[in-house]
Amino acid sequence: MDLGIERIPASRIESMRYLTKYWLQPALIVLAMSLPLLELPKISYQVFWSCLLALLICLEAVIPARPHWQKSLNDNLLVLGLVWIASTAGDIFKALMDKSVFSWLESIREQFGLGIWPSEWPMIAQVMLVFVGYEFVNYWYHRGAHRWGWLWKASGHGTHHAFKNLSAINTMANHPFEAVFLLLPRMIVGVLLGGVEVGLAAGSLFTVTVFMAHSNLDLNSKIIGWIFTTNRYHIHHHSMVREESNTNYGCACIFWDRVFGTFSDADTEETGIGKEQPGYAELFLMPFEEPKASEVAPAGSPAPTADA
Repeated sequence: MDLGIERIPASRIESMRYLTKYWLQPALIVLAMSLPLLELPKISYQVFWSCLLALLICLEAVIPARPHWQKSLNDNLLVLGLVWIASTAGDIFKALMDKSVFSWLESIREQFGLGIWPSEWPMIAQVMLVFVGYEFVNYWYHRGAHRWGWLWKASGHGTHHAFKNLSAINTMANHPFEAVFLLLPRMIVGVLLGGVEVGLAAGSLFTVTVFMAHSNLDLNSKIIGWIFTTNRYHIHHHSMVREESNTNYGCACIFWDRVFGTFSDADTEETGIGKEQPGYAELFLMPFEEPKASEVAPAGSPAPTADA
């Protein structure tokens, strides 16, 4: 796709780099946290997420932090195919949970008065509480998936780590099995405690941060990185070195890594689970068979070695 990049003046490119590095993520976070104040219909959030992804894809094409990470058409089609399958599986599973488990948990919440949500708080404070609470649960699931071989395989989490070159669209490139585990924080935080009405706004804040965390852009981490995950931290989590990958579990909120001692601020030489990126079939089979070249699977998991 010809974006006319070579025709953009160098001075404009540099201005774009500066604005993207220092202002893009803070501005998007403020916007996401302000959405509930506008009382927008649900469809507006979906439009916001779609426009955000389109913006990041364009910026990655014009001012990539790592030009060699730019994907070919075939690479993009592979990722988008996985995203579509994983999203469809997630939607189906969520619909089933809405009609069964979620309804049952909501009845328990009402019966025993478990809804302790501080609805009198300012809306922005409620959004942050959902965000931090969701990420607290997600942090422990994510950490467990990297420490226990059975959970790594059962969730297919290795599929998300298998890609050598990251970009914003990699955010949603998960194995379909992982949809089950990614809904757990919503079940615990939203359904049992309440606060469902601010879930969309918190979801937008989460979406902004995870899209940025996977992006191939030069972003600043100095101040915003005390609470929110930036791509410097999350790319390090995608490192091909297991010890480096076992850090920075917060997909959107790096705060819990700082609290629980798993935070790391370091350069990353190479991402993926091994020297080669697995093929399409291998990505789907990872819950059943770890690729032989995998170097990131948890120690003690039944992953075969290169010599096997």
